[in-house]
Amino acid sequence: MKKLLSLMLALSMMLALAACGGGGGNGGGGTPPASNPPAGSTGDQTPPPADGGGNGSGGVLRLALSTNDGSTKDDRVPTPWLNHNMATNLMWRCLLLADSSLTKTSPDLAEVTISDDGLTYTITMKDGLKWSDGEPLTADDVLWSIDAVMAATNKNSIYSAAFGKITEKSADGNVITLVLDSPYASMMDILAQFSILPKHSLESADPATIDTADFWKDPVTSGYYMMDEMSVGNYFTLKLNPNYEGTAPKIEKVTVSFVTDFLTAAQAGSADFLYGNASDLVSGMESLSNYQSIPVDVLFYKYFQFNMKGVDGNENEAMQNVEVRKALIKAIDRITLAGFYPTANVLNSGVPNSHEAYNGFEYEYNPEQAKADLVAAGYDMDRTLRICYYNNDQTSIDLINMVVYYLEQAGLKVEATLSNDGTTDLFTTRNYDMGFKGKSSFSMEEWYSEYMSTDALFANIFGGDTAFDDAIAKLASSTNDADKNAALAELQALEQEKVYKVPMFTVGNYVFVSNNVNMPAGVEFCNPLYTCDIDFANWTVA
Repeated sequence: MKKLLSLMLALSMMLALAACGGGGGNGGGGTPPASNPPAGSTGDQTPPPADGGGNGSGGVLRLALSTNDGSTKDDRVPTPWLNHNMATNLMWRCLLLADSSLTKTSPDLAEVTISDDGLTYTITMKDGLKWSDGEPLTADDVLWSIDAVMAATNKNSIYSAAFGKITEKSADGNVITLVLDSPYASMMDILAQFSILPKHSLESADPATIDTADFWKDPVTSGYYMMDEMSVGNYFTLKLNPNYEGTAPKIEKVTVSFVTDFLTAAQAGSADFLYGNASDLVSGMESLSNYQSIPVDVLFYKYFQFNMKGVDGNENEAMQNVEVRKALIKAIDRITLAGFYPTANVLNSGVPNSHEAYNGFEYEYNPEQAKADLVAAGYDMDRTLRICYYNNDQTSIDLINMVVYYLEQAGLKVEATLSNDGTTDLFTTRNYDMGFKGKSSFSMEEWYSEYMSTDALFANIFGGDTAFDDAIAKLASSTNDADKNAALAELQALEQEKVYKVPMFTVGNYVFVSNNVNMPAGVEFCNPLYTCDIDFANWTVA
């Protein structure tokens, strides 16, 4: 396999990469500008302060945010409603706190109880909670946050799936009542991932585009830290939040650099905590003696999605025939491509092959049959097949080049395009046939929630098809393995019939922690795109 990879990489590196939606890619070299901001920084100004610790910590915790896919802008803090990261986890709290498995919770902002029938959630907020600006943090903030996230365009689909079950919600003092239309097995787990935001600071913003509000340039927070300084294009710094009512962390200051390349930042010693799964990053980090590489078991999907039809009626005629979509996947050797990742497992649906509910279906690799099937399906072999992807790490670039090579061997003309704003280009601009995407899933339910007719993003490419809705509802309300596996069987059959998106493989993840950091014994990390209890208050840095 290594020989085949080397040969195909040599061939595929000659392919030209166009820009998706008319805009160029943001590059991925990670070379520091001449003015010497933090390694991999996207800006050209002054680097963040190098010291300023206290309370026995002896230094500053240095974090990094990647801007290489457009989801993080270098002039604001990213919303925790899309993906969590260490910085946002330190700034905003949820109602509950998850453990590292993300399946057990304890109180944080509130205590939550569930009625025997699983339909009524009673949420009792702590007394005396305050935002970093001194305003009270109340039940109104919770109710407003639920409404706002449902209206937001850029959000994690786990919130739509869970909060879409709510038929009634009310507050009496510091007690909130939520009533669901049917039981939702993961609701407590979702409440431990949903960051509450301040109504008084954001209620005038457009909920649909709330992630672009000016609030994120100087946000009001509820967690350990609050905003200190923002250096646009370079970094922001955090200081202790005096209104945090819990145990204050030993680390008094945090710097968060905007970078285009995690490995470059690590090599320059400007980040104490990083994560990722690309082979070049994993191998590069493991070669650095001043970092621990900690594997984390996560459900991270790498997959292709097809751009077919939006709810606006805008149809991509070339991808309408399901036999065309099946043939395209048949032309790609997914087993060989899995070699790009150190812990990849090929799969054929949202259900991993190792799971007891897996139905045994496999997408075969057969390029000659793929070519024959494309011709038989009436596909125009003279048109250019367009692939869009948004990660500019070398592993992703090499993988896409090989996908192009495979498809060309099946007789297709192919153009691979690198986006600098994946969300916009995949779901709004839509100038592509196949989109390559990653999804760090909270659970299998999150994979399947993208098929919901009400999903604000995926309805733009799947046309709001309602075929999956009933089976997704069954999965969401399943409280035992038998019911869950039955729902998963139904969903696998549907996705393999319709071929709206096709998983390539799941890949594990790694957390990288510098030797400057001292963590308490027993800390276990969860999926780094979510939040859990890592006993952060007792971390120190040298």
